[in-house]
Amino acid sequence: MPDTPGERRATLIAGAISGDLSPAEQTELQALRAGDATIDDEIRELSAVSSLTAASLSGWDSSAPSPSLRERSLAVHDTVAAVSRFPAPGADASTTPVRRRRWLMGLAAAACVGIGAGGVLLSQPGTPTSPTGPPGTLGALEQISFNGEAHGVDIDGSLIAHTWGTETILRVIGLTANDPYNVVLVTEAGDTIASGSFLGSTVTIDCEMNAAVMRDAVTSVEIQDASGTVVATAELPETT
Repeated sequence: MPDTPGERRATLIAGAISGDLSPAEQTELQALRAGDATIDDEIRELSAVSSLTAASLSGWDSSAPSPSLRERSLAVHDTVAAVSRFPAPGADASTTPVRRRRWLMGLAAAACVGIGAGGVLLSQPGTPTSPTGPPGTLGALEQISFNGEAHGVDIDGSLIAHTWGTETILRVIGLTANDPYNVVLVTEAGDTIASGSFLGSTVTIDCEMNAAVMRDAVTSVEIQDASGTVVATAELPETT
């Protein structure tokens, strides 16, 4: 059975990371890159995961993983597991480069191990798990602080700058259950860019949202209720 466009895309990304793309596949990947700016992001981020799993892992945190970590880990596992089942068009699994198949299976296993047995594996001290740097650094987690929320409402947040826009990660508790809330990014020009919405809940909410605006253009993040009233704001530092 031929693989779908999404499975073929993942296969090419895996080949780029494992370094075994044929000349024809390199041309195919370059064509995809021209129309999909997220491919370079995925190659960079999955390369970091691949490097991490290749290193020895020495720690174990017995606390349960957060829902967002579990969902992201399972997404990696599902993607690479699906790709490992589907060879390139016109080929069978035995013709898929061995190095690439091993990389796929290893990453799928790592995704399961990372969330298994009610705990989270910790990397060996000194092993980088993600980029670091000042605000606006691609792929780096930037902590942000919200102000103005009502008594009993607690909002923790962070941003990640990507080549395709800005990701907002929130942990929220105390907002009115079942009421809708919108996450809005405000630019230096005063424009407001919608980044997604969620419902208040009686339990802690973990959510990840994306907006098509570059981090260096964003000056604040707002959480608004259904009427547009701002219930919390995080002012952001300038990028360097």
